[in-house]
Amino acid sequence: MRLRGYATVQGPHIARTQQPLRAWYLNLYSVEGIIMTGFPAPKIIVHSVLICIFSLMLCGYANGSKRGTVALVMKSLANPFFSQMAEGAGSKANELGVKLDTFGLERETDVEQQISIMEHLIALNYGAILLAPADSKRLIPVCKKAASRNIPVIIIDNPLHAPTMKDHGVELPFIGPDNYRGGLLIGNYVKDKLNSTGRVIILEGIFGVENSEKRKAGIVQALTDNSSIEIAAAAHGNWHTDVALSKITELLVVHQNIDAIICLNDAMAIGAMQAVDLLGLPPETLITGYDNTEIVRTELRNGRIHATIDHRPDLMGACGVEKAVSILQNKQSPPTTEITVELVSHESFGKKIAFSVSTTENAFFESLVASAKNAATLHGIHLTILDAHNLDAQQLVDINTALLQQIDLLILNPTNSEYIRSGLETAENKNIPIITVDRKVTEANVLCHIESDNTAGGRLAASYLANHLEGPGYIAEVEGIPGTSAALERGTGFNEELAKHPNLTVQTREVADFDREKAKDITLRLIDSKTTIDGIFAHNDDMILGVLDAYDEKGIVPPAVLIGFDGIPEAKAKVLTKRLSATIIQQPGKMGRLALQTAAGFFRQQPIPNTISIELNLFTQQSATTP
Repeated sequence: MRLRGYATVQGPHIARTQQPLRAWYLNLYSVEGIIMTGFPAPKIIVHSVLICIFSLMLCGYANGSKRGTVALVMKSLANPFFSQMAEGAGSKANELGVKLDTFGLERETDVEQQISIMEHLIALNYGAILLAPADSKRLIPVCKKAASRNIPVIIIDNPLHAPTMKDHGVELPFIGPDNYRGGLLIGNYVKDKLNSTGRVIILEGIFGVENSEKRKAGIVQALTDNSSIEIAAAAHGNWHTDVALSKITELLVVHQNIDAIICLNDAMAIGAMQAVDLLGLPPETLITGYDNTEIVRTELRNGRIHATIDHRPDLMGACGVEKAVSILQNKQSPPTTEITVELVSHESFGKKIAFSVSTTENAFFESLVASAKNAATLHGIHLTILDAHNLDAQQLVDINTALLQQIDLLILNPTNSEYIRSGLETAENKNIPIITVDRKVTEANVLCHIESDNTAGGRLAASYLANHLEGPGYIAEVEGIPGTSAALERGTGFNEELAKHPNLTVQTREVADFDREKAKDITLRLIDSKTTIDGIFAHNDDMILGVLDAYDEKGIVPPAVLIGFDGIPEAKAKVLTKRLSATIIQQPGKMGRLALQTAAGFFRQQPIPNTISIELNLFTQQSATTP
């Protein structure tokens, strides 16, 4: 028997006998499901009979404890967005070794069905429930009932209506995106493409649902701000492709000369595209969606759908499972977890970018490259990683080779800006834009530089040393590659701040080229020379780890204060075990992601800032354990 409207993501220990129970229940509202069960009676009678059967079947195993199981209750399983959510939740459940049962609806409008599912989960006394509500108000009473039975409910994706929750005296944690911001991103994209003039149709989700209302509010705000764009019509497509096809067809017959159709999810964007085709309208009609599903990504590649919003349903599911486990373990967690929203548009699909990185043999740059690859996939960009292995000559060869392959943009993390200048000049002559990351280049026309505030980081290190050394102290500074902006700026900030503390003296400065083994060898020499050192600042974590390696090899206690820079996992672990004092945390993952986001913005002809600075933080054992 083929079952509709049912999917499950199993944790490692879910009983298989539960699968047909859920499958039966999820077919209650499906005519096809009723026919398959062999009931000739009217649908309402069949529904009542099946509810009774379902309840009796539940009683057969209700005595088994479900307190260790988390339930994920979603909306329409026909929507690939929720398939991604289920996959993310299932993967995290397997990772954490928690049982997970997954439930869904036939249609997004089946609110009563979702309420009934919740009622039965409460009867089974589940440990926690993750709920993507089909309605922002009508689910609140049953959520309150679950909470009263000591079953935590975590809302994901679609927030509940805050005033109604307040009226019911219930407050629930939420995991999801800022839908208003997502609406602003889509609205501004459409406004830019229409040059602030034209006529648009907005296709909303279900009436009164919070995420639909907030997306629309953001879109309308963007469209009407300093613009003459006319919103010709708005209608509700209930999140479904077939409804969208019908609604948009009707609206396009009534309203002529429509320049854009803005749909509040991807399923409806597909319906809008089908309506345009059905009526024989120009295929370049601007259509946008929201969800970044794979079917819409295909149409982004084809240029039929122009933009969508990514808001990571897989991450919502994973974060939901994590939060449920934390709550069940009586751990504190923030009431709201915001999932980042990001505009994805067709202009970046198929573009070619080369990313020349100084070295990937370093945890910092591994994270930088990994995040860049993920962002490239998101934006449909073909990304080639070129590893210079910290060799100036190799990076110059890599740049020139990439420029021969007709790339659209170059991202550069330079080994030495002076040595590779000729390659940068070639890129400029070919009108290839350049984005630099972490380290700057000199005398080159760069589209954007993405950096940490290395000077501020150096100051943080000096302040920490001054606060943790009592009385006079002798300092060693282990420097990075001479001529790189990172080494220069970190050293400048460190020494400027240290100058404010006359009781601290820089005993020695040593160049270790950001290399662990070189730092170790230098430190071994300093130990053998019996140089007095009370604190050491290294320009990156690899070097401070090399310093620690040297003291461990000698079997002697290192200086009182050891500070690195980057916040790589190994250094943070050493801080937590008090082997290192502190590290200055950069965000290489954010840098890599921003580099590709900036490139995507350039391809859609957005204004690009000359510099993007990313904040730094001091990581100590105390900061890691302070909420």
